[in-house]
Amino acid sequence: MKLQKRCWPCRLLLLPIALLLLTCIYTSIQFIEYEYADLQVERYEQAQVLPVAADSALSEYAIAVREFLAAAPTETLNAPWQFYNYNAARSDAIGALRALPDTRDASCTARPFHLAAQRARVSIIIAFHNEARSALLRTVMTLYHRTPHRYLHELILIDDYSADVGLLPAMLKLQLPPFMRNFSSSSPPTTAANYVSLHSSANSSSSSSAPTSQPQVTIKSARNTQRLGVIASRNRGARLATGDYLLFLDSHCEVNVGWLEPLLERLAIGATAVSPVLDSINAESLEYTASSKNLMGGFDWNLHFHWIPRPQSTQSQPQRRDQYNQQQQQQRAFVESLNGQTAYLQQFGWAHSRFGEARLQRDTNTAATAFKSPTFAGGIFMISREWFFKLNGFNPLLETWGGESIEFSIKLWLCGGQIEIVPCSRVGHIFRKQHPFHFPNGSDSQTTYLRNSKIIAESWLDAYKYFFYASKPAAKQIPLSSNDTQQSHQLRRALNCQPFAWYLQNVFPQLKLPNDDFIAFGALSSGELCLHIANHATSQLRMTSCFQNDVTHWYLHRQNSQLQASSGACLHVVADVPRRAAKLRNSTRSTHFRVVLRPCVGEEAGDRGYNQRAYQKQTPHQRWLRRGGLLVHQQTQLCLDNPLSDVVVVSHCRNAAPSQLFRFAMELQRL
Repeated sequence: MKLQKRCWPCRLLLLPIALLLLTCIYTSIQFIEYEYADLQVERYEQAQVLPVAADSALSEYAIAVREFLAAAPTETLNAPWQFYNYNAARSDAIGALRALPDTRDASCTARPFHLAAQRARVSIIIAFHNEARSALLRTVMTLYHRTPHRYLHELILIDDYSADVGLLPAMLKLQLPPFMRNFSSSSPPTTAANYVSLHSSANSSSSSSAPTSQPQVTIKSARNTQRLGVIASRNRGARLATGDYLLFLDSHCEVNVGWLEPLLERLAIGATAVSPVLDSINAESLEYTASSKNLMGGFDWNLHFHWIPRPQSTQSQPQRRDQYNQQQQQQRAFVESLNGQTAYLQQFGWAHSRFGEARLQRDTNTAATAFKSPTFAGGIFMISREWFFKLNGFNPLLETWGGESIEFSIKLWLCGGQIEIVPCSRVGHIFRKQHPFHFPNGSDSQTTYLRNSKIIAESWLDAYKYFFYASKPAAKQIPLSSNDTQQSHQLRRALNCQPFAWYLQNVFPQLKLPNDDFIAFGALSSGELCLHIANHATSQLRMTSCFQNDVTHWYLHRQNSQLQASSGACLHVVADVPRRAAKLRNSTRSTHFRVVLRPCVGEEAGDRGYNQRAYQKQTPHQRWLRRGGLLVHQQTQLCLDNPLSDVVVVSHCRNAAPSQLFRFAMELQRL
């Protein structure tokens, strides 16, 4: 009896302990359910190869693929390397699908990706010209087998007048899962009802190991009746698309495991356009190797694309803290906007906040965190359909190929969007050293790219276009009409886009000015008139309308104070001695001097190694000083003046005289 009485306090003590344990278990279960059940979490799975099927079915697959590859035109089989500029024989040997190394950071596989409750429909657009059959087939097959079918709305294949006329029809007839049901734009018209029925049946098929029960995806195809180029072909594919998001992909790519979910997450959180990290596929061996996750897309003043280091280490601690806090707010807002099935967790607010902070801190791992990029590479990116057409798509006035990714990136940033590179998304890409194909109309790649770059410079670079012309003088000789830039200028006004100076300051500060010696540069204006070389043969100077297309650009050097024209000559002041003494007595000091063009003094001297003091003594007639809005000739202390019509002279300096106020298109120091 005594022993039993002693146990009663123990039993009473065990009761609250048990209740406490039950409460903790219940809270943990609720959090786990919240974290992993109702957040539309997609976890990565191992890459599938071909669907598991009977040996006979696999043999039929192999035979079908072998026959498809062997049916390529003879001219492509005789010299495949010259035709494709990569090892097509090796590509054929690899076949339709292969296992790839998982090149993501380990943190990417350990974390969940939070996707919107409403299913996003992705339209993948592939435009190609003279692509090897095996490379195109492998691109499609990796998309099919490594993309969640609930998001893969449709594949759109645009053949840009390839020499292999039968490529698309033959591929669409293959008895492989992606091609068993498809919609071809070259087929007889399909009604809206039939199309909806086709699409719903294709995407509602249940996944199974048997090839005949694999989920199907809608495939749209079209072939250009003449060579239009990748720019026009991608625009055509975008017009055929009906998905919520457009993803542009090259035809010699292999998507890696779990490539789509990280991109969708960033778009759901608020990014405008996203791009994966492009792993490298060697053009000779077709070996798949990981690329650095610390590179972002950029370009130089030639408007040529370059990979540049991610400026993570250059951010100050406050900047990183602000960026982290902003990302936390965005992710909190996204989580709170999810469906109401998790509303019951509001009673556990303390747990929600605590566990949410831990998750957000974990998700900001540098190796897995998306980061902003000035541009994307190769035109491989995903964007909402609404944003793409809001920006008028790729500029249709750009010809064939070249510069379209840079142009789209610049206008996206300037007009309110942003680009992010997502390290947890990996796509392999064959990087060819040169283009194997010919450009239409007898043009070459360099001329086409230069013309496209000039359109980009005139449309988006503002006064900074002079740096482009300084880097590419040949671009000045390429004729453009006002129609070539009118559409872009109208878009800038309609969307109230930022100036290019904002892009340099906030998006791409790594793009430094090519010459720090400039004080100012660009068109030199006084009122509505600009200083212009009217006749290069006679070096005649006059004031002309600033709206003239070929108006002269001027550069005021900091070191030697020379005012140099884009033609290479310098503004020079010479004494003009009158013939009659009477005229000399009655004239003012300014009538004894004229403004002329002369070869810039000191360029040859500098090449011969003259010191700076001797160099400056040789240029007294070409040294100009900037005083407020005045341009003062150092030797005579006279000011550049536009007293009448198109005349330009030097005269006594007068404060606030409108005719002596000159302004460069770009002033690099305060007046």
